[in-house]
Amino acid sequence: MIVSIIIPTYKDWDRLQLCLQALQMQTYSQDLFEIIIVNNAPQDIRPKHFKIPGNCILISEAKPGSYAARNSALAICRGSIVGFTDSDCIPDKNWIKNAVGFFRDHPEIERIGGAIQIFFKSHKPSKVELYDEIFAFPQKAYVESGNAVTANMFTYRESFDKIGLFDSSLLSGGDYQWGKRAFLAGCKIGYAPNVLVKHPARPSVKDLVEKAKRVGKGQAKFKKNNRAKEKTDLIKILALLKPRIWEIKMIFKKGKKIGFLNKLYLVFLRHYIVIVGDLTRIRN
Repeated sequence: MIVSIIIPTYKDWDRLQLCLQALQMQTYSQDLFEIIIVNNAPQDIRPKHFKIPGNCILISEAKPGSYAARNSALAICRGSIVGFTDSDCIPDKNWIKNAVGFFRDHPEIERIGGAIQIFFKSHKPSKVELYDEIFAFPQKAYVESGNAVTANMFTYRESFDKIGLFDSSLLSGGDYQWGKRAFLAGCKIGYAPNVLVKHPARPSVKDLVEKAKRVGKGQAKFKKNNRAKEKTDLIKILALLKPRIWEIKMIFKKGKKIGFLNKLYLVFLRHYIVIVGDLTRIRN
């Protein structure tokens, strides 16, 4: 069974090279999968030292956004199964093999949300990296709600014929929007913990804030706001000041090996990041 692996990238050649090295170590036959890299910054020419495997092609997409890039790859891919990951991810050596096996063993499933494991720059993570370990990519929860992030998602190519492509106008949240459409169309999804990729923890609060703003802008596109809702939005802004008790409990539960002061820092950081994302969503 031919599998197409689609990887959008934006000025991220060094980390993409590591991703490709991991794909060259796959236990699934190299003859049975293709890799399509989509350069979303065509003016950023591939470095001379960058190595492209024999089963890989590099194309460009000038329209901004990873979803526009993924759609370009979907237009030319040959696989009956399509796997998505990002240029900063490191797939496990059995990533493709286990995904194909999951489909074989679960014929009712059309989509797979695979596990995403956070890793750190050193063996002692910073407080910000600990935050990302706790809150980044809760893929199992996403799958339970009918979704999966494209950092680690597999589906049949024919699902896009049935459901349509990603919304190329979105810069964030396109995987959620497509997943919602797939769920409503009856396209069943399963969580596969052994379909694993590793993702680096975000190293700074600035990175967390930028992500929160991107997500907030993406969520805003899902809503058809109008002036009649402005009062409700003001109430929502006031409601942001209320802490999320369940998230505080999660920090203390998952952060067993970190000190009390670090846990308090993570509580305040989480509250701040959530407010940034929600304010962005409401204002857009």
